[in-house]
Amino acid sequence: MPGGSVGLPIRLIAAIYVLAVAVLATLGFTVGSAAIILLAAFVTLPSSVVAVPGYYIVYGLLTQVAGANLSQSTEAGSCDSNGVCHAATTGDSASWFTFATDVIGALALIAAGVLNVVLLQRMIAARRARAARTQPGT
Repeated sequence: MPGGSVGLPIRLIAAIYVLAVAVLATLGFTVGSAAIILLAAFVTLPSSVVAVPGYYIVYGLLTQVAGANLSQSTEAGSCDSNGVCHAATTGDSASWFTFATDVIGALALIAAGVLNVVLLQRMIAARRARAARTQPGT
C-alpha cells in the first residue's frame, strides 16, 4: 500500500483519539470525577506518566498564591423568627484557583494524548525508513 492512502485514516484515528482524550479530561475535571480523570490518564499512557506529576507540581505552585486554596472550610448559619435561614461559607478555594487547576489538568492530559500521537508517528516513520533501507533493490 502506498503511504499516502494510509495517511488519512491514521490522521483521522489520531484526531479521534485526541478528541476522546479531550472530552474525557474536560468532563472529568468539570464534574470532579476521579474515575473519569483516571480513565483519561490511563488512555494517555505512557505520556501521562509525565503529565500527571507535572499537573501536581503546577497545582502545588498555585497553592502558594495567597488566598488560592484554604485548607479548611467553615459554614455558619442562623434562622430568624420567621423561619428564614441564612448561611455563609468561608475558607473555600478561590474560584480562579479551582478554574485554573481544572483547565491545567485537562490541558495536561490533552497534551499527553497529542504527545502520544507524535511519538507513535515518529516510531512508524522510523520503522518505515529502516525497512526501506534494508529492502534489496532500492
